[in-house]
Amino acid sequence: MCCSNRRLENRKLGNRAGFTLVELLVVIAIIGILIALLLPAVQAARESARRSQCVNNLKQLGIGMANFEDVRKHFPCASYEPVFADPTILVASNSWPNGRSRWSFLVALLPYVEQGALYDAFMTVQVPPPTNGTIVGVSNPWSAPVWALPKPFVQTRVPVYICPSDAQATYVEDDGSLVPNSYHGNRGDYWVDNAWYESRGLLGGRGDKTLISMAMIKDGTSNTAAVSECKIGRSNSREVTLGMATGVGGGNGSPPSLCLAAVGPGNLFTTSVVTNGYLPGYRWADGLHVYTAYFHMVPPNGPSCVSGTNAETWSINAASSYHPEGVNVAMVDGSVRFINNNIDAGDPTMTVTMSTSFGGGNPQEYMGPSPYGVWGAMGTSRSNDQTVTVTAE
Repeated sequence: MCCSNRRLENRKLGNRAGFTLVELLVVIAIIGILIALLLPAVQAARESARRSQCVNNLKQLGIGMANFEDVRKHFPCASYEPVFADPTILVASNSWPNGRSRWSFLVALLPYVEQGALYDAFMTVQVPPPTNGTIVGVSNPWSAPVWALPKPFVQTRVPVYICPSDAQATYVEDDGSLVPNSYHGNRGDYWVDNAWYESRGLLGGRGDKTLISMAMIKDGTSNTAAVSECKIGRSNSREVTLGMATGVGGGNGSPPSLCLAAVGPGNLFTTSVVTNGYLPGYRWADGLHVYTAYFHMVPPNGPSCVSGTNAETWSINAASSYHPEGVNVAMVDGSVRFINNNIDAGDPTMTVTMSTSFGGGNPQEYMGPSPYGVWGAMGTSRSNDQTVTVTAE
């Protein structure tokens, strides 16, 4: 009788300790629901942190631009930056030999974004024979010689130049020689080519011809864009914010409608696209427009395009980002504003010569109001166009 009672008690205890299949499935379902509820919140929190870092990067760049101007008495140039001229050559037109003319504004900004050691090495490190000279004089923005610093200069990743939200942030060119950037300088709202000295934006087109100072900004430092996010491009991509449409035609002062016409259903390009490494942000040290400049012609997260087939000439970069609904832009006063994709961008079929305020002469020298709405007005520095009404971050 005693043994029977023990067996009965053990059987009851064993029954109490287990779970039925239904109970197990219910627990699994509850865990799945909790994960489904929490995962978007976790992802949103991570993106919020990445966006905050991106804003901080842009604030550093905006302040760096202002400090550069305070020291040099001009804002950095898209090309032919005077800082990189060869002091031993007195003829102005020849003062930027061996690729010196193409070092980007981001290189010039290094000492103003806490990268003084890298900048000093770039400007002073001696290159061994048979080349001889310093890196700035004998290297160039499109290749990485093995002798250029412990790590080749153009292969050095600068964290403040990378938005952590960018899916291409870890990209390097196939040969590992060049690293990217997420931030581009404001070249204005008028289509010009590389090294054209005319500029309605903040970056002077050519430092040997046009230098833009703080005193020259008529539109107000809080109204004028300095630097914007631009997604790092992707070769062969037809996605509007990743690829670049080619063969859209156009040139001096052409309207942005040429770019917009290349976009079809699904926000995909219907034209041919760039298939090589000549894409937005692929070279942080290169001053060509495709790599480090953008235009205020198509609205944020609009299409980037090329007149012909070579993106290193006659290209337009649109501001773009992975942040939902818009882009972050650093203004000349150092503030950062989030600009919605739906900002007023005027009439994309307009050109300067069609404007009632155009008084004749070379259209690339026009300094009147922008044809491209509030977005265009943000891209002008000297047009007396003060119509910007967006909120700072």
